[in-house]
Amino acid sequence: MTILRFSTLAVVGGLLASVSLGQSPRLVAICPWTFEDGNKTSREMVIETIRKVVEHNGYVVLPQERVERKFESLHPAVAFRKGIPVLEDLDRYASTVSADLLVFGKARWHTRSIWVGTGPKTVSTATVDIYVYRARSGRVTYEELGAEGRSDEKESALKDIADVLITPFVTVVSGGPATPREQRAVQIAIGRALRPWVQRRPRL
Repeated sequence: MTILRFSTLAVVGGLLASVSLGQSPRLVAICPWTFEDGNKTSREMVIETIRKVVEHNGYVVLPQERVERKFESLHPAVAFRKGIPVLEDLDRYASTVSADLLVFGKARWHTRSIWVGTGPKTVSTATVDIYVYRARSGRVTYEELGAEGRSDEKESALKDIADVLITPFVTVVSGGPATPREQRAVQIAIGRALRPWVQRRPRL
């Protein structure tokens, strides 16, 4: 009987420990991204948008300045293959910053003037490739390539994206500067890229 009680307590204790571990903060590092075109403010929008989406889904995002400093100081430096970091270096980096997940990728913009009605209009298209690396499994567990967003897309057609982003879309003014258009376009692209990831509610 004593053995039975001990065994029962051990099982219950193990279950409680598992629940406790499952509720512990899950740490995410947003790696430095690769950018093509887009100005400084538009590039910052990429990191900020990802941070808000990830945090809203129950993760803790590590401070960006520390994350980028650790990335740049990693020795030997992170090697890239076909434009993305190799798995071995992602593993080293995740260990260095104590992250459960790494989010990395590329963003590029195509901003141009098009003729609409009686005059020109500035339009920006952002294209995003996004990857999520899971430290526990040592592999990329999610990727979405070529997700696009256009600055002139109507909000009425973007409800599913708005639900992912949480924060409002950047407002653009007719005849205004290109920067808000680049920001809005990349918000939409990231929302499209991360929507399947959010719907999966991935577990560590």
